[in-house]
Amino acid sequence: MFRVIYFEKNEPILFAVEELKRLLEKAGIDSFLQLVKCFKDSDDHQILLITRERYESLPIDSKLPVVLSLDGYSIVKQGHNTWIIGEEPRSVLYGIYKYCEMYLGYRWTQLDQEEIVLAPLQEQGELSTFNPTFQRRGNIIETIDDSTFINSLIDWGVKNGHNEYFFTFFLWEKVKRYVAPTLKRRGVKVTLGGHSLQFILNEIGIQSGKQENIQFFTRDKEIQEKVIQKIVAICKENEVISRISLWPEDVGIGEKNASDFMSSYILFTENLNKYLKRSGLQVEVEHIVYNAGLSWSMLEREKNTNVSSEANILFAYWGRNYAESIESQEINQQRASHALKDWNAQAAQNGRNLTVLEYYSDHFMLSELFPPLARRIDEDLRSYQHQNVSGILNLIVPPHMKDHSSELDKSYPWKWVQHFNNYIYTKLVWGQSLSEALEQYFQIYTSDSTQIKETFLFLEEIISPHTKWNVPLFPARVVDPEKVTDMAERQEVAGYLKEIGKFFGQWDFEETERLLSTQLKNAPQYTPTELANIYFYFLKTVAARTLKEWNKK
Repeated sequence: MFRVIYFEKNEPILFAVEELKRLLEKAGIDSFLQLVKCFKDSDDHQILLITRERYESLPIDSKLPVVLSLDGYSIVKQGHNTWIIGEEPRSVLYGIYKYCEMYLGYRWTQLDQEEIVLAPLQEQGELSTFNPTFQRRGNIIETIDDSTFINSLIDWGVKNGHNEYFFTFFLWEKVKRYVAPTLKRRGVKVTLGGHSLQFILNEIGIQSGKQENIQFFTRDKEIQEKVIQKIVAICKENEVISRISLWPEDVGIGEKNASDFMSSYILFTENLNKYLKRSGLQVEVEHIVYNAGLSWSMLEREKNTNVSSEANILFAYWGRNYAESIESQEINQQRASHALKDWNAQAAQNGRNLTVLEYYSDHFMLSELFPPLARRIDEDLRSYQHQNVSGILNLIVPPHMKDHSSELDKSYPWKWVQHFNNYIYTKLVWGQSLSEALEQYFQIYTSDSTQIKETFLFLEEIISPHTKWNVPLFPARVVDPEKVTDMAERQEVAGYLKEIGKFFGQWDFEETERLLSTQLKNAPQYTPTELANIYFYFLKTVAARTLKEWNKK
């Protein structure tokens, strides 16, 4: 019998208490809950859930020193007592999941899957401390109007240490009633914004187009104030909203207008910040720097563009070649890296933070030829850590459906496929090694784990290079030959697609085709191995179909 002791009744702590009791009972351990004001030793096994500040205030002679950063937690073993100490209530919740993982054998690898593995459990040491490598960790969700999936992302993400979910204003309006309680119970915050200006303008009764909206930040101050008032009202509706990150429309700015535009846009975010503070809201504001429409003038800082001392920065470089490091000598990557270092240095000088938006789970940028990116993510995060980047957010975007999309396209398990990169990213932003993250992930394949792991790692090498064509083919991608007018890249693209066909050429997909033909129209529960084989089959099919379409041109 375990006593689960807790010292305060805020919602994330209460949720942590309930979760710990549930997980103990599932592992065959009886427990009872007790709210206390002061600590009493006992001969019973006790698990004590507490924030660091409260722990340090207790009159206990044998306290161990606990040093935690934001969201950090420690697991302290003293006699019959196990303390789970979090820097915030949310990190107490992180701590109970880590405790159950380390000492009870729990694993949260797949979405909507909770397993107790039979691996040897760790001996409990006196003190284990966990601090994240990056302050901001979580997913950007722009277009996924699926509250069940979003709730599963949140549940899984918090079990693995996420602290933020980013929604566009219009998506939030659709899903907030379903997902806000999930977030609130876990003490996890929401950023609202994205390319949502049109939605806000519609909400206040103003109709305009994208090109007009790009001029919003340099024009009518009266309309800007109405937009700000609407944003303040939205923030007041729900306490889980902690940050606003409203982006310009996804349209490039001409070079001659760039300096005025960025300065005006940053000024708008500063005014928004002032209104929010004046309204008594603890909501931060950031602005994006982003090469919309491949416009470098929106990513690279002009000399007369001053960095804000009030708004933080979100850096998003669209057009990366994910086969190459961010330290690559390729000219565009060099420019992007220089811009990142410049904005980050200026932000630090002004007491602000910079967060990077990465596209590791974006099925538009990475396309249906979706590459595993384990090694790239590992190298990226080590580089970003070296540069003292404050946070990394991972964008999740579903595949783009075309008018002639096949049944296979429509039933492709993209949520499962994107999750591998999201898993690796999530583990590594807490400082876990790539080898350990891979070992844990591929445990789900049991007897097939070694072969499938080797395939995933090799596919990164042969699939990821297609991202280098996102810029020369823009706005088309390799999988969009029907949009391509300049055929200069055709021969090289064809060679790339043939290499994928060659790799899969000797594979026997007969069982996978039989599986798809019998279950395609149902709601199948595939095994991880079956899902992996469907993914491999889909890559082969997309490469062959795309090669045929290129050759027709």
